Amino acid sequence: MRVLLLLAALRALVGCSDDPADPVGAASTVTPAPTSATQPPRDRGPLRGDPPRLAYVDGHVLRRPDGATLALPRRWSVTSIETYAGGFLVTDDRSFEGTVGMHRLDRDGRVLGSWASTGPALVGRGGRIAWVSLVPSEGGRTGPTLLVVDAVAGGQQRHVRLDRTRVPFLTRWFRGEVVYRTWGEESSYRTDGLAAPRPVPLAAELGVPSPDGRQWAALTGEGLELRQPDGQLLGVVRERGLRRTVQPGVAWEDDDHVLATLVRGRRMCLARIDTRLSADRALSCTTSWERATSAGIAVLPAR
Repeated sequence: MRVLLLLAALRALVGCSDDPADPVGAASTVTPAPTSATQPPRDRGPLRGDPPRLAYVDGHVLRRPDGATLALPRRWSVTSIETYAGGFLVTDDRSFEGTVGMHRLDRDGRVLGSWASTGPALVGRGGRIAWVSLVPSEGGRTGPTLLVVDAVAGGQQRHVRLDRTRVPFLTRWFRGEVVYRTWGEESSYRTDGLAAPRPVPLAAELGVPSPDGRQWAALTGEGLELRQPDGQLLGVVRERGLRRTVQPGVAWEDDDHVLATLVRGRRMCLARIDTRLSADRALSCTTSWERATSAGIAVLPAR
């Protein structure tokens, strides 16, 4: 009798039931748990939105909105990508004391050249592109530090040799000239790629301008800041998970929507921020949640 009572008690504790209406009974159907690749973080995450309207890097594949794909090199992960001379300029996830790897790829994703830089290539409104090429000082190696300016289509490349003792970081384009700052100085410099750089007051880093030029977007420690061209703050989408990658950056889908990598815990997605909505409703995920990486999800801006 004691054995029967013990069995009955155990049966009640584990929730077994022969009632087909019992949702946890033995006869019920259990829905499989989400896979690790698609399961959102435990805290409430953004809703799933429409797919991105710009091409983006998924692992080692460039995925375009029309479904076309392009295989990218697998020796490193891409942290930024820009169109250049019929192919691409990309940075990778290898960084050392402010420098990163930069590579020129052809239209088929093959590497044409590699060098060290200080960040992503910077594209201006007039179809111009600029980047830094330098030789890191570790290992006793030496070489020139160059600011390279060209047309996005290629064929108009100019080189400005810079003081190699000061590491340059590109800030923005202003009236046809590229502006950069250096470590430890209270001024910026600007050049068109022909004349020697000249110092100017320390330039504000407004971020990336929208296609219509009405607002600028930049990632800060608090989240996404939106500013007018004169620097006046328009608003902040407070989300620290937007800066947890090697090269946190943004890309405008159109005049009102920004794409950026969002990291929550050990998962990430490509988030869309609607700049017309309040901060608590602005975020949505354009891709499935996946395992977070330091490279994030690079977006190919429309040019």
